[in-house]
Amino acid sequence: APMLGDQHLRVATVLAPMLGDQHLRVATVRGFPTSTWPGILDDLNRLGFAYRWSTRFLCLDKAEAEKELSRLRRQWFAKRKNVIALLRETIFQQESPLVDTDASNKSADADAALQELGSDQVAFGYVTTTVTVLDADPAKADEKLRMVERVIQGRGFVTIPETLNAVDAWLSSIPGHAYANVRQPIVSTLNLAHLVPVSAVWAGPEKNAHLDGPPLIVTRTEGATPFRLVTHIGDVGHTLVAGPTGMGKSVLLATLAMQFRRYRGSRIFAFDMGRSMRATILGLGGEHYDLGLDGEIAFQPLARIDHEGYRTWAAEWIEGRLRHEGVAVGPDEKVAIWSALGSLAGAPVEQRTMTGLSVLLQSNALRQALAPYVLGGAHGKLLDADHDRLGMADVQCFEMEELMHSKAAVMAVLHYLFARFDERFDGAPTLLILDEAWLFLDDPVFAARIRQWLKTLRKKNVSVIFATQSLADIKDSSIAPAIIESCASRIFLPNPQATEPQIRTIYEGFGLNSRQIEIVATAQPKRDYYYQSRLGNRLFDLDLGAATLAFAGASTPQDQRDIDAVLAASHSDSAPFAATWLRHRGLHWAAELLSSFPSTHLQENPS
Repeated sequence: APMLGDQHLRVATVLAPMLGDQHLRVATVRGFPTSTWPGILDDLNRLGFAYRWSTRFLCLDKAEAEKELSRLRRQWFAKRKNVIALLRETIFQQESPLVDTDASNKSADADAALQELGSDQVAFGYVTTTVTVLDADPAKADEKLRMVERVIQGRGFVTIPETLNAVDAWLSSIPGHAYANVRQPIVSTLNLAHLVPVSAVWAGPEKNAHLDGPPLIVTRTEGATPFRLVTHIGDVGHTLVAGPTGMGKSVLLATLAMQFRRYRGSRIFAFDMGRSMRATILGLGGEHYDLGLDGEIAFQPLARIDHEGYRTWAAEWIEGRLRHEGVAVGPDEKVAIWSALGSLAGAPVEQRTMTGLSVLLQSNALRQALAPYVLGGAHGKLLDADHDRLGMADVQCFEMEELMHSKAAVMAVLHYLFARFDERFDGAPTLLILDEAWLFLDDPVFAARIRQWLKTLRKKNVSVIFATQSLADIKDSSIAPAIIESCASRIFLPNPQATEPQIRTIYEGFGLNSRQIEIVATAQPKRDYYYQSRLGNRLFDLDLGAATLAFAGASTPQDQRDIDAVLAASHSDSAPFAATWLRHRGLHWAAELLSSFPSTHLQENPS
């Protein structure tokens, strides 16, 4: 019996051969549609099982092809009229008005093929296209074959399930077998290019090579091929997430944060809007700070000014606050600030506050400008603490919605937090999530800082995720070219308005072509996401389970009240928030699994 590797081909019956213990079924294409186009059989990529799709092409030289096409033209030309019509024409000396239109058209096609051959536009040859499926269950093998035929016939082809010719058809799918299988119609090389399987579903990288770990997320795509989402392109992990409100941005960001913790020693710093990531951060054992609630968190920006390098940063930070209050900061003001900071540095740590600095400033104008930032001022409770309440957890999130009402407070807090983050960027895998990125692009000083960061954070193993509800916010920013250039990965949310002229122009500026814009416009809201990078593009679905959605999807006001109640309960009995929250959502099975799940508090990165 013929052999392929270590598998014997057994012809148990004439009609149903077997390869080893697998039942073999073969379908051959024997009829073609009137026209073809590139990737005409691409739908085969979406079948949910393995198959062998083989295309064999036996080339003809020009003389052989011309001879064969001329024969076909004569054959179809002769079939235009039957014998009775020809006798009637001979007897009555009158041409019959009725002819076989189909034969006439095929004769014209053969003539057109001869013209293309003569002008050397194409070559011709004999093609054999087969699809082979295998299964240990003969009924399942038959069903697979029917599904293959359904797809191929849906494109206008005629297929035949091989029976007596099954072994020959299978042999014709093996390289080197040029004569097996008599089904070999003649086609042009242009048709061949449309038929051959040159496309496949891109499944994404098999691993995150930079972090030496698995893909960030394994998602679902159209058909049966999963998509491995890796936001790192080389050593650059910066990612842009953009799309209209209500399209699933918050769920995506929360899922990315959860999945990033799979990398050893990883850290996450997130700026949230609307508390949508609160359940996720608490579930990861992290710290969630609501910057809008009085007394929940307070900062002491001047605590470490006894270190000269830190004092330099503090001087720049104070100057930034003064400029925001409309004070022109010249040499005299800088000297006054530096002198006051130097005096304050000798005081005990608990006295190195904004109030202490204000007392030491000699200029009344400077004291008045800093009044909003000391106790009794608009932002004093947030920035004039006698000890800093910012923790050192590996996962931290800052709720910004309430703070947004004051641009002065936003800029003061952001500059301080980013300075603290800088100290912790030590090479450990770090994810920095900037939700509603326009907050950070609105300030020229901060925008310039981000431009610098995008170039330097890569070296510290930090990946920045820019998320915004409007591409225009980023496009109109002064650092738009830097963002577009640095964010090697982009994830676009569904946008039904993407094809409108003004919005289309914005998408084109981010490198999307007409087909990609159409995909974004027709994607399913709150389900689909479109990933774009130089490695490939893919529309994917997170396909989240109930346990993941319990955290990633907890963003409504009722969810926040439930979280408050669960936090109170977990504090009283010292139970982890994640387990208590899962039980609250009715997912007791998931809560039970947590005890055996690897801890998220992984050892510190030795670097």
